[in-house]
This record gives sequence, C-alpha cells and structure tokens, in this order.
Amino acid sequence: MGRRTHTVIIVPHSKADFIKFSFSTRAFMILASVASVAVILSVVAIGFTGSAADRRADVSRLESENQELVRVNQELESTIAAVQQRLDDFEKRTSQLALAAGMVGESGKPMILESAGSAMNTGGPYTPLPGDINVLKLRGDMIAEHLLEVEQAMADQEQKLSSTPTIAPVIGVITDGFGNRRDPFTGKRAYHHGLDLSARRGTPIVAPADGVVVFAGRNNGMGRMIRISHGFGFQTVYGHLDKILVEPGQDVRRGEEIGHVGNTGRSTGSHLHYEVLKDGRFVNPLYYILDA
Repeated sequence: MGRRTHTVIIVPHSKADFIKFSFSTRAFMILASVASVAVILSVVAIGFTGSAADRRADVSRLESENQELVRVNQELESTIAAVQQRLDDFEKRTSQLALAAGMVGESGKPMILESAGSAMNTGGPYTPLPGDINVLKLRGDMIAEHLLEVEQAMADQEQKLSSTPTIAPVIGVITDGFGNRRDPFTGKRAYHHGLDLSARRGTPIVAPADGVVVFAGRNNGMGRMIRISHGFGFQTVYGHLDKILVEPGQDVRRGEEIGHVGNTGRSTGSHLHYEVLKDGRFVNPLYYILDA
C-alpha cells in the first residue's frame, strides 16, 4: 500500500501558472500540531503580559499607599509627642497648684502625684508611662480629675483665708492684752479674753474677715456689742461701741465698717474690746492680726 499524500493547488487570478503543494499525512499532522502550539503559546504570552502589567500597577499602588501610611504615622507620632509634652507640662503646673493649696502627702510630695502612683504603678513610685493613645487619655482624665480637686482645695483655702480675722478691726493703741491682768474695777487679777484697743470716740470699726452678724445690740458688761460668725470655727466680738451699723443676719466683708468706738457698758474710757474665738475657745487676737 502506497503512502498517502495531500495536494494543495493555488490558482492565481492572473494567467500565471498555478502553484501546487504536495505533502504526506504525517507532515500535515506535524504542521497542524506546531500551529496549535504556536496559537496556545501566543494566548499564554498575551495573558502573562496582561497579568504582569496588572501586578506592576498593584505594586505601584501599594508603594503609594505605604508612603501615605508612613507619612500619616509620622504625623501621628509627632502629635502624640506634642500631647505627651502638653500633659507633662499640665501635670507639673497642677502639682505646683496642689502645693500652693496645701495638698501635700506624707512624703512631702503633692498628693496628686502620690495618688497617680498608686493608680497607675501600684507598688512603686509614680513614673509617666509611654505615649500610647490609651495611656495618654488615661493620664488626661486623671489630671483633669486632680485639677478639680486642686481647684476645690484652693477655693476652700481662699474661703478659709477670707474667714480668718487677719486685719485689725480699729486703728488704735493696745492698752490691755490677752490673758491675766488686774481688773480696772476690782483691782484683783482676772482673765482678759481679748484686746483693749484705745481710740477716740467715733473711730470706725471694720470687720476683720468675711462673715455673718449673729448679734448686734446691748450687753450688760459690753454695752453696745456685735458678734460675727466667720465660719471655719471663727467668731469675733466687739464691745463698748458708741454706734452699731449692722444688724443680725447681715453679711459683712473684710474691711467693711460695722460700728464706731465708744465707752458704753463696763468701761473706763473710749476703747474697743475685741475678742476672737476659735472652735468656741478664746484665743489671742494678735495670733491672727497680720497688719498690726
């Protein structure tokens, strides 16, 4: 049996001779296989080229996003550092205010630092923690809470100072001091519970601290008398007045005029008898007068 062959004849439109190709079946199969492989390789090459372009685009996008993340992270670190510094400064100033308000612990340090140490580093001294966002928020909340405590302490201190009889109620000369003395009427030794301040009749008498008038009227031994409650355990008494300018229940401020020096009651001359009581006990008024 002879080998089978295939013939392809190409006839041009011109009058030229036709072209004839003859090849065997085996050669045809080989040619067809080669053509198929070439087509497949072309398709794969096209697909690979497209995938590579996509990958390059993805890499470029990721690089851009990474640069943006680096920039944002740097800005965040800078912001955290700035907030940390602000909190450190704020905490230092709060501690100084705590010292000014008398908020000192057993160790001599501001109480807010001792409480912060027990809350954030139990078992050891207080040390600032790293600048983590949550830690910064915790520190900010704690400092704000301590600042409120300091403000309250300073307000209490200011009120206490305004309620302490720190100025002389009248400009005069001390003719009798606090403590044992010879009674001018009996000649015997007796305890004098205040100061006698000699001044001309009608000399203004002022309140030495803020307070409320609890008595204003006549008293047998004191003559015309005023008693003021200042709070925080302080009371002051003014005796032998010539004139009373306030009435019970009236609020008075430090330096406000409340009466005039006189010679009423058990008195040997024009003067003011001035008493200070702390928690119900008589104390020497000179312990509190700062402008004498």
